[in-house]
Amino acid sequence: MLDEKALNELKTLKKIAEKQGYKLNAMLLYNVLAAFSGSRDGEELFQEMQDYLKEHDVEVVYDDVEIESNGESFRNKIIPFDPSQIDISMQSMTMDSLVKRIKNEEINLNTDFQRRGGLWTKVQKSQLIESLLLKIPLPAFYFDAGVDDEWLIIDGLQRISTIKEFMIDKTFKLKGMEFFGDLEGVGFDDLPRVFVRRIEETNLVVFTVKRGTPLNVKYNIFKRINTGGLELNSQEIRHALNQGKAVEILKDLSAREEFKMATGGSIRVDRMQDQEFVLRFVAVCFYGVANYDSSTEEFLNEAMGYLNRVDEETEYQIKERFCQVMIDAYQILDRYAFRKMAWDGMRRPVNKAIYEAWCNNLFFMERDEIEGLIRKKSIVQEKFIELCEWDDFIAALRNSDKKSVLYRLDCIYDLTREVLYASQN
Repeated sequence: MLDEKALNELKTLKKIAEKQGYKLNAMLLYNVLAAFSGSRDGEELFQEMQDYLKEHDVEVVYDDVEIESNGESFRNKIIPFDPSQIDISMQSMTMDSLVKRIKNEEINLNTDFQRRGGLWTKVQKSQLIESLLLKIPLPAFYFDAGVDDEWLIIDGLQRISTIKEFMIDKTFKLKGMEFFGDLEGVGFDDLPRVFVRRIEETNLVVFTVKRGTPLNVKYNIFKRINTGGLELNSQEIRHALNQGKAVEILKDLSAREEFKMATGGSIRVDRMQDQEFVLRFVAVCFYGVANYDSSTEEFLNEAMGYLNRVDEETEYQIKERFCQVMIDAYQILDRYAFRKMAWDGMRRPVNKAIYEAWCNNLFFMERDEIEGLIRKKSIVQEKFIELCEWDDFIAALRNSDKKSVLYRLDCIYDLTREVLYASQN
């Protein structure tokens, strides 16, 4: 039974959830729980709290991936590169020329990111069109022009999506105009010819990243320049720059039931976090930890390129082994797979560093060894709980240097050897 203090805290959480569409992040609930779990089983208490919230129509959301950190924000970290490798040209282009490229599908709006084109409200879109009517210059557009007949948008997706809706699709009509109120509800074909001509003859400033610019340089340009309504994260940028086989493999494997089972279905799909997890498997199991230098970002960028180059046989092996490792991890660690474990029995967030360490070890183990760990899974879990109490192991989880990466892989390796062969010594 929940005591009065816990109930009061839950009432506060309920009020917070009400302001967020009756949704509450599980991590917030975990933190509140920590204050009350000293004398009770943590998992049981968490369930009671969750049941209380459910009774009051509050959904507990498991956006629960824990990101390793070396004191820097990966989202803002820019990997050093030689500025002389940047090859960007500036040109002037009329709106009419840009529209022709869109019509002829010579600008890749990228279906996986197309939803980002709908972030603006009708009023924001109308203000963009009104700016054109007022002859107010638009901000510069940036494209990756590595393939001449299929430019990739680096910055300007919201503007281009609005132009496409208004001038090509004809699905958008003006709303909330500030200076031209009489144009309320008017579409492109209904505009006076003078306004149509004004829009079509608008001069745009366009920057294009030229063919031959190294991928890691493009990645950094993408990261620095992208200023859209929703800033692209690292995996979304990798996805945009590596169209082809890699994209299809990650999309396929991230949707597999084996992956969802092993991770408890708790990894976000809307920002490609699930696909990043699949890429991490490929990186530490197929591309190879030996290729890790000092940056997780660079390592994953290279692994994405590797995945785009694999032959059919390797692609088949990646898919088969990925699913098997997910099954093995779940059979050994149950609902705690890829998470820190503790004696309180609580299921904590999925941890990227732990995920990599277990994937790497299970991938390179023989089948009879895997089966031995499954038979002794209670011992494996006890040993892993003890490992999660080691300061050195926890420190290694928080750092991304190669020494830390190798150390946490070795810790899991030593744990499995101890469980499998302790009785033989």
